[in-house]
Amino acid sequence: MPILEVINLKKRFGQLEVLRGVDLSMEKGEVLAVIGSSGGGKTTLLRCLTFLERCDSGRIIVGGDEIVSEAEFPVKTKKGEPAGTEIRSVYPNDETLRIKGLKMGLVFQDFNLFPQYSVLGNLTLAPMLVQKKSRAEAEAIADEMLAKVGLSDKRSAYPYQLSGGQKQRVAIARALCMNPSILCFDEPTSALDPELTLEVLKVIASLKTQGVTMLIVTHEIDFAREVADTVVFLDKGLVLERGPAKELIDHPKTERAREFLNKIVSRAAGKDGE
Repeated sequence: MPILEVINLKKRFGQLEVLRGVDLSMEKGEVLAVIGSSGGGKTTLLRCLTFLERCDSGRIIVGGDEIVSEAEFPVKTKKGEPAGTEIRSVYPNDETLRIKGLKMGLVFQDFNLFPQYSVLGNLTLAPMLVQKKSRAEAEAIADEMLAKVGLSDKRSAYPYQLSGGQKQRVAIARALCMNPSILCFDEPTSALDPELTLEVLKVIASLKTQGVTMLIVTHEIDFAREVADTVVFLDKGLVLERGPAKELIDHPKTERAREFLNKIVSRAAGKDGE
């Protein structure tokens, strides 16, 4: 049984249809990378999957639990007259959604660490408040996760004392402390320079060897090729192509994916020649 199933997910903002019917699935332990041009719907998809945005229609099933379902609703004209029906997503109540939403962990682009708390404080806050863990239990988990990301010596440091790469690794550890079924990343290296990018990508690669299920929205194509099991190419709100990472990136089947990846290669070659 897939650990994640997304069925016909749609999302619009006003007249702009950002997701036009996305279908995807993941298995436990799989690393899935979502690539595509800016504006193609990648971040909106991730926000819907982590329940920061509500989709208009479609279903989201995590570990066999249908968190977002669908139902038929009546539609009326402006005058209040019946005008047929439409399919819309149905969400549980806010409290239930908060609990079930913990199955999806999220690492943001810009860290989102609390500056007033130490590293340890940032890691223990949610487990104690949301999961009602004792301080001792939360700190034990935090120390374990800091070790995973190679920052055990920074447990007492504050965010202003950390480099960008270290902040992102703390953010990864914080997400892991909640023991999510799937750990999601939204362009985890976009705010970092190349050297710091490398240290974060090494941590993500090490999590793969530990069997962590990950969904990564990324512009790092070489990283996606080497670390992801599967790549999804999202364009204009639709999954145009899906396949094994190396196969899709090296030999895309659709013209649009070939065009996108050729531009990435050309851009990288230009930078190398500078």
